[in-house]
Amino acid sequence: MSEGAKPVILVVEDDPDLRTILRMQLTSHDFIVREAVNGLEGFHAMQAMAPDCVILDLMMPVLDGFGFLKRVRSLMMMVDVPILILTASEDERNKVRGYQYQADAYMSKPYDLEALTDEVRRLLATRTQGQA
Repeated sequence: MSEGAKPVILVVEDDPDLRTILRMQLTSHDFIVREAVNGLEGFHAMQAMAPDCVILDLMMPVLDGFGFLKRVRSLMMMVDVPILILTASEDERNKVRGYQYQADAYMSKPYDLEALTDEVRRLLATRTQGQA
Protein backbone atom coordinates (compact mmCIF):
# COMPACT_ATOMS: atom_id res chain seq x y z
CA MET A 1 0.00 0.00 0.00
CA SER A 2 1.48 3.33 -1.00
CA GLU A 3 1.74 6.28 1.36
CA GLY A 4 -1.55 8.17 1.50
CA ALA A 5 -3.46 5.60 -0.58
CA LYS A 6 -6.71 4.20 0.75
CA PRO A 7 -6.39 0.54 1.78
CA VAL A 8 -8.23 -1.94 -0.43
CA ILE A 9 -10.31 -4.55 1.40
CA LEU A 10 -11.61 -7.61 -0.45
CA VAL A 11 -14.85 -8.94 1.06
CA VAL A 12 -15.43 -12.58 0.08
CA GLU A 13 -18.99 -13.29 1.23
CA ASP A 14 -21.98 -14.97 -0.44
CA ASP A 15 -24.64 -13.04 1.50
CA PRO A 16 -25.45 -9.84 -0.47
CA ASP A 17 -26.94 -8.08 2.58
CA LEU A 18 -23.82 -8.71 4.63
CA ARG A 19 -21.60 -7.56 1.75
CA THR A 20 -23.61 -4.33 1.63
CA ILE A 21 -23.29 -3.77 5.39
CA LEU A 22 -19.55 -4.43 5.29
CA ARG A 23 -19.08 -2.18 2.25
CA MET A 24 -20.99 0.68 3.90
CA GLN A 25 -19.08 0.31 7.17
CA LEU A 26 -15.64 0.08 5.60
CA THR A 27 -16.11 2.82 3.00
CA SER A 28 -17.33 5.14 5.77
CA HIS A 29 -13.91 4.58 7.38
CA ASP A 30 -11.99 5.47 4.22
CA PHE A 31 -11.37 1.98 2.87
CA ILE A 32 -11.89 0.92 -0.73
CA VAL A 33 -14.02 -2.24 -0.84
CA ARG A 34 -13.97 -4.88 -3.55
CA GLU A 35 -16.40 -7.79 -3.37
CA ALA A 36 -16.56 -11.45 -4.36
CA VAL A 37 -19.55 -13.77 -3.95
CA ASN A 38 -17.56 -16.98 -3.37
CA GLY A 39 -14.03 -18.22 -2.79
CA LEU A 40 -13.27 -18.86 -6.44
CA GLU A 41 -14.31 -15.35 -7.47
CA GLY A 42 -12.30 -13.99 -4.54
CA PHE A 43 -9.24 -15.98 -5.59
CA HIS A 44 -9.47 -14.62 -9.14
CA ALA A 45 -9.91 -11.09 -7.76
CA MET A 46 -6.74 -11.51 -5.69
CA GLN A 47 -4.81 -12.74 -8.69
CA ALA A 48 -5.94 -9.72 -10.70
CA MET A 49 -5.02 -7.23 -7.96
CA ALA A 50 -3.92 -8.20 -4.46
CA PRO A 51 -5.87 -6.27 -1.80
CA ASP A 52 -4.38 -4.94 1.41
CA CYS A 53 -6.64 -7.17 3.51
CA VAL A 54 -9.33 -9.84 3.02
CA ILE A 55 -12.52 -10.43 5.00
CA LEU A 56 -13.49 -14.04 4.35
CA ASP A 57 -16.62 -16.07 5.03
CA LEU A 58 -16.09 -19.81 5.47
CA MET A 59 -19.37 -21.29 4.28
CA MET A 60 -19.87 -20.36 0.62
CA PRO A 61 -20.82 -22.14 -2.61
CA VAL A 62 -18.33 -23.00 -5.40
CA LEU A 63 -15.20 -22.66 -3.23
CA ASP A 64 -15.49 -22.32 0.54
CA GLY A 65 -13.26 -20.20 2.75
CA PHE A 66 -10.86 -23.03 3.51
CA GLY A 67 -10.37 -23.74 -0.20
CA PHE A 68 -9.76 -20.02 -0.74
CA LEU A 69 -7.19 -19.94 2.06
CA LYS A 70 -5.34 -22.98 0.69
CA ARG A 71 -5.12 -21.49 -2.79
CA VAL A 72 -4.14 -18.01 -1.69
CA ARG A 73 -1.51 -19.12 0.80
CA SER A 74 0.06 -21.43 -1.79
CA LEU A 75 1.04 -18.38 -3.84
CA MET A 76 4.20 -16.73 -2.53
CA MET A 77 3.08 -13.23 -3.55
CA MET A 78 -0.01 -13.54 -1.37
CA VAL A 79 1.37 -14.93 1.88
CA ASP A 80 1.58 -11.50 3.49
CA VAL A 81 -1.97 -10.35 2.71
CA PRO A 82 -3.83 -10.44 6.05
CA ILE A 83 -7.00 -12.52 6.05
CA LEU A 84 -9.78 -12.11 8.62
CA ILE A 85 -12.27 -14.97 8.80
CA LEU A 86 -15.77 -13.70 9.53
CA THR A 87 -18.15 -16.62 9.98
CA ALA A 88 -21.41 -17.72 11.55
CA SER A 89 -19.82 -21.04 12.46
CA GLU A 90 -19.37 -21.47 16.18
CA ASP A 91 -17.47 -24.73 15.71
CA GLU A 92 -14.11 -24.37 17.46
CA ARG A 93 -12.63 -26.83 14.95
CA ASN A 94 -13.26 -24.30 12.16
CA LYS A 95 -11.34 -21.67 14.10
CA VAL A 96 -8.40 -24.03 14.59
CA ARG A 97 -8.53 -25.09 10.95
CA GLY A 98 -8.64 -21.44 9.82
CA TYR A 99 -5.45 -20.69 11.72
CA GLN A 100 -3.87 -23.89 10.37
CA TYR A 101 -4.55 -22.55 6.87
CA GLN A 102 -2.83 -19.30 7.89
CA ALA A 103 -5.74 -16.96 8.55
CA ASP A 104 -4.57 -13.95 10.54
CA ALA A 105 -7.71 -13.30 12.60
CA TYR A 106 -11.10 -14.86 13.29
CA MET A 107 -14.41 -13.25 14.26
CA SER A 108 -17.78 -14.91 14.75
CA LYS A 109 -21.10 -13.53 13.52
CA PRO A 110 -22.86 -11.63 14.90
CA TYR A 111 -20.10 -9.07 15.41
CA ASP A 112 -19.72 -5.43 16.29
CA LEU A 113 -19.01 -3.27 13.20
CA GLU A 114 -16.60 -1.00 15.06
CA ALA A 115 -14.70 -3.99 16.46
CA LEU A 116 -14.48 -5.41 12.94
CA THR A 117 -13.15 -2.09 11.61
CA ASP A 118 -10.61 -1.92 14.44
CA GLU A 119 -9.47 -5.46 13.65
CA VAL A 120 -8.98 -4.59 9.97
CA ARG A 121 -6.92 -1.56 11.01
CA ARG A 122 -4.84 -3.73 13.34
CA LEU A 123 -4.18 -6.24 10.55
CA LEU A 124 -3.19 -3.47 8.15
CA ALA A 125 -0.84 -1.93 10.74
CA THR A 126 0.75 -5.33 11.36
CA ARG A 127 1.25 -5.82 7.63
CA THR A 128 2.76 -2.34 7.24
CA GLN A 129 5.18 -2.95 10.14
CA GLY A 130 6.24 -6.25 8.57
CA GLN A 131 7.09 -4.47 5.31
CA ALA A 132 9.10 -1.68 6.96
